Amino acid sequence: MNDVDVFPFNSLPQAACTARDQGYYAVALNFSKLKTTRSMRTAMMHESGHLHTGALHKVYSPFQIVAQNEYRADADSFRRYLPADELREAMRQGYTEPWQLAEYFDLDEDYIKKALHYWTECRAIDLDVEKENEG
Repeated sequence: MNDVDVFPFNSLPQAACTARDQGYYAVALNFSKLKTTRSMRTAMMHESGHLHTGALHKVYSPFQIVAQNEYRADADSFRRYLPADELREAMRQGYTEPWQLAEYFDLDEDYIKKALHYWTECRAIDLDVEKENEG
């Protein structure tokens, strides 16, 4: 995605958001809520999912539409930046707990948990590397 402006907007009620107006895209970051590089990386990863999928909604959209767009943004982000094979490789190296994976990928632990849920529950991908050692 090209021609996306990123700017600080500390009055934003959430940590970050993506906006579109007549083909122009912008990502706003609330640095009063994004206090670490890790939280900023996580927010930008999620917002890039909105940009790549076009999963945007009006502020007053029904909850279902908001939830669907957030899911689409996360799913795209996980496929691009936390693919199952990279998670599995990190686990083979001994990073098996969500907090360890968060350290390894330098992302928020909650986002790692979402990615693990996406791959194991939504996509039925087995990430259990201990099974490999048994066989």
